[in-house]
Amino acid sequence: MATVKLKLPKIENGNKVIAYICLKDLSLKPQLQGIIPNRTNKTGKPYAYPWLTIMLTKPYVPSYVIWGVIALLLCLSGLFSGLNLGILSLDKMDLKIMINTGTPRERAHARKIRPIRRNGNLLLCSLVFSNVLVNSTLTLLLDTLTDGVTAVVVSTLAIVIMGEIIPQAVCCRHGLAIAGYTIVITRFFMIITFPMAIVTSKVLDWVLGEEIGAGFTRERLKELLRVLSFLDLCNVQKWEFLW
Repeated sequence: MATVKLKLPKIENGNKVIAYICLKDLSLKPQLQGIIPNRTNKTGKPYAYPWLTIMLTKPYVPSYVIWGVIALLLCLSGLFSGLNLGILSLDKMDLKIMINTGTPRERAHARKIRPIRRNGNLLLCSLVFSNVLVNSTLTLLLDTLTDGVTAVVVSTLAIVIMGEIIPQAVCCRHGLAIAGYTIVITRFFMIITFPMAIVTSKVLDWVLGEEIGAGFTRERLKELLRVLSFLDLCNVQKWEFLW
């Protein structure tokens, strides 16, 4: 066993350079007999034979382009993670109420989201498959720029912070607007992941049944009206006090 430090040649012309590590057969060991011939050249010195061949290739894509793609994939990872919480938290009844009683912008966003929200399991599978696809590609690209351990650590921290925590915190408050503005991206990845997502969603529909929307019983509606009336009364008394 030995440790050897090498300085490999630079790739100047073309995209490929072959380097060889050669060994000189100074004394042929018994265990190598029959594998390496014991020959000498004209000077009487033993021949040098290539022991290891190293092929150096130059990447066709510059590193700054790869970093740009990584940043884009990280944004997509955050988008899918946020939409998974933002869109699926909106019930079909909520979207219908927003279409009828919301502001003009909320109505526009709700109309865009409602068609893809009808099949909740298909949307869920598409978002999850897209998120996994993006995260796996991001880790592979990081591995081409760094070593394996660094790629795993950096990708894990980036996905957890930039792809999970921050997007979900934002989409909890602005999920409708983000989903409405990015509906084209969502539809595009639903088409890409459709072969896998449709099978999984059908299995979920068969096992779990249709999605049950949020409903209000008579008692719940009474309590809701009571709470809203109390809040309105508090606001009126607050303004009267300030006045």
